[in-house]
Amino acid sequence: MSDRARPAAACWAAGFLAVVVVGCSDGPRMGTVSGVVKVGGKEAERGSITFIPANGKGPTSGGEITAGGRYTAKVPHGTMKVEVRVPKVVGKKPLYGKDGPYMDVLEEVLPEKFNNKTELTVEVNGDTAKDWDLPAK
Repeated sequence: MSDRARPAAACWAAGFLAVVVVGCSDGPRMGTVSGVVKVGGKEAERGSITFIPANGKGPTSGGEITAGGRYTAKVPHGTMKVEVRVPKVVGKKPLYGKDGPYMDVLEEVLPEKFNNKTELTVEVNGDTAKDWDLPAK
C-alpha cells in the first residue's frame, strides 16, 4: 500500500469501526428504581409511576404501584421527571345500562404538581432507591 493510501485506509477503518460499535449498542444505560409511595404518610394501595427524561431525549418508563405502595421500574440513566398517580374509588356507574355490571369511578388523590404538571425529579445513575411521601389534594 502506498504512503498516500495509508491515511485514507486508516480513516475508512476507523469510520467503519465507529459504525459497527454504535450499531451494536443495546440502547441507553438502565438502572432499577424502586421504593414506596405514600400519600399523607399512608402507603398507596394502587397507582402508577412514570419516569420521563428531563431533557426530552430517550425512552420513558414506569411501573405499577402495588400493595404496600411498592414500585419497581427499569429507568434510563439521567435526570428524570416523575409522574405519580394514585386513584381512589369515589363511586360506581353502570357499564352498559341500569341492569348491567358496574365499574368503579376513580378520582386522582394527588395534586397535578405530582403528575400532569409534575415538579418531581430523580437522578438515576444505576440502581436507585427512592421513596415518595406526597400530600393529598
